[in-house]
Amino acid sequence: MEGIRKLTAVAKIKWICISKNTMIMLGPVLTIALVYGCKILYGENTGGELPPPLMAMILCIGISTNICGDGFVMVGTAIAEEKEKHTLRVLMTSSITGWQYFFGSIALPFLLTVVINVIVLYISGVSLSYVSMPVFLFVSVIASLISCVIGMIVGICAKNQMNANLIAYPFMMVFMMVPMFGNMSETLHKLSGFLFTGVVVEMTNCFANNTPYVIRPLDMAVLIGELAISVLVFLLLYKRNGYEKD
Repeated sequence: MEGIRKLTAVAKIKWICISKNTMIMLGPVLTIALVYGCKILYGENTGGELPPPLMAMILCIGISTNICGDGFVMVGTAIAEEKEKHTLRVLMTSSITGWQYFFGSIALPFLLTVVINVIVLYISGVSLSYVSMPVFLFVSVIASLISCVIGMIVGICAKNQMNANLIAYPFMMVFMMVPMFGNMSETLHKLSGFLFTGVVVEMTNCFANNTPYVIRPLDMAVLIGELAISVLVFLLLYKRNGYEKD
């Protein structure tokens, strides 16, 4: 019970920090507005019915922006703000472990990211008859979790909030742009298959083309492997920076 109490306390502190930052809270709203706006704009130009390539692009943009943009920035900026205001060290004096801080930090941003993914799916115009919700939720949950952990890595490495944004941009460019432009280059397409966002884009392409998506062994290995690696990197950086109590 004591561990749960500490985890809940961290989650509350993080949510207060995030909710007071207008720029961070605008991210999910702008993601939904972007998807809905693209759907309306392209729908007017195509007579109201979007072709599969356009639906795939809209869904890909929405989910990729949410996972990479909102996930990285929301978590990373919150941790960087704690470091900038010197409240992270104070928090560590309360005997909070790395795992309690880890789960408490990502709990609410993770849930918000998953919810936004579902909203984007419903407003994108994709036919839900070919969408397997259990598969979509599984991939979305793992991808959102990886995104939040990478955001924590960004926050731990950053000196302040501005520096966190600068560190997050290279991650955003790689994980967003490589899968999105994978259809234009064979090399990028192959590289995309080894990125967790590439798995997400492959799934969205299947849904938009009214084709059932089946998780391949490689997709599963990429999702689980990158999740494990990101968690390990965070815990190592957490201890290296002296936040874990002996």
